[in-house]
Amino acid sequence: MRNLLRFLPFVAMIVFACTADPNESTTEDDVLTSQANSCIDDDPVTRVVNNGTVAFSLLVANGNGSALVDIPNIPPDTTTSWASFPEGEVIFYLNTDESSIDDKVTLQMNSCMAYEIEIDANNEIVSYTPTTL
Repeated sequence: MRNLLRFLPFVAMIVFACTADPNESTTEDDVLTSQANSCIDDDPVTRVVNNGTVAFSLLVANGNGSALVDIPNIPPDTTTSWASFPEGEVIFYLNTDESSIDDKVTLQMNSCMAYEIEIDANNEIVSYTPTTL
């Protein structure tokens, strides 16, 4: 019993040292929220949340067809980083080689706007509305 009491402080130290502090975690949503609070004429941004079962590719192009953002082969269960591009009318092309999905959305993207493209478990886009930061 005496030997067990010697290890009790070490066990307590390990438990407290390994416990995560919820205030220390930062998610990408927190980053986006902090950008929203300080957005002044920032370029628009986009990212893909692929909750589907196949890899997708994203191409963001301007009205002339010039590529502004190109993110190929986004694996399932992956979220890309935010990518910025110049404001204006842009076309978001999302496609995959593994199914018949080939979607395109044209949006007017102004400064301090974000467009998160979410793909659901059925490999369908479920978000078509950009947000203002």
